[in-house]
Amino acid sequence: MAFITADRLSKQYRSGEVTVDALKGVSLDVEEGEFLAVVGESGAGKSTLLSLLGGLDRPTAGSLHVNDLDVYGLRGERLADFRSEYLGFVFQSFQLITYLTALENTMLPLAIAPMKAKEKRAAGIHALKRVGLGDKLDRLPHQMSGGEQERVALARAIVNDPPVILADEPTGNLDSKNGEAVMKLLQDLNREGITIVMVTHNLGYTKYASRTIKLQDGGIVPFTDTDASCAVAFEDEQEEGRSIVGSGSAAERRGFSEPAALPA
Repeated sequence: MAFITADRLSKQYRSGEVTVDALKGVSLDVEEGEFLAVVGESGAGKSTLLSLLGGLDRPTAGSLHVNDLDVYGLRGERLADFRSEYLGFVFQSFQLITYLTALENTMLPLAIAPMKAKEKRAAGIHALKRVGLGDKLDRLPHQMSGGEQERVALARAIVNDPPVILADEPTGNLDSKNGEAVMKLLQDLNREGITIVMVTHNLGYTKYASRTIKLQDGGIVPFTDTDASCAVAFEDEQEEGRSIVGSGSAAERRGFSEPAALPA
């Protein structure tokens, strides 16, 4: 069985007499250790899907199991415990507390953990070292670049050693150089065994994922050859003027193949 199984997830929002179908019966399996990219235009349902996978919202219909655990069957503290044990969240806007240092921001998920203060500090330092910020423990957010702030957000996401990271547009507020650096960090974390589900508008970053799905109008549609070509074109722009190692077409180097089949 897959590590994450979403079965016919739907989400409706009501405003007066108007009903908006943000997600329409999405079924999805994510294997342990997979790096899944979710792409699609604004309003396609990407962030809604991510919030449902993280138990931050409840669906109008459908079910979610993570490691055989019925997530929507949990309530109150049990749901909070699930998020603390299983998930690390990375947001586009960093969500750092402005008056806390990098270390203090990183340690926030451990606030209610049954750990001694020294253990929490050690875990925070270790997480910051993993993202290359071991020398910036006492920096406040305004004293760091956007790329460094996003790395603090990544450190906060992994400080409790979660098996899953849910990343919502993690490079959305970064320039291309810092965006690539953050993507390489996510790839490194994935290679260490962390399962990653990442929402992105940037098709070029799908090269870091092991699989890509596309949302459109609240449902999964095939990630087509045209989509793959756009991603390859982005990579070629990034690599312009540099030699490319290896043979075969750009699409073959990137591992694109036939479009993924729609869920049953």
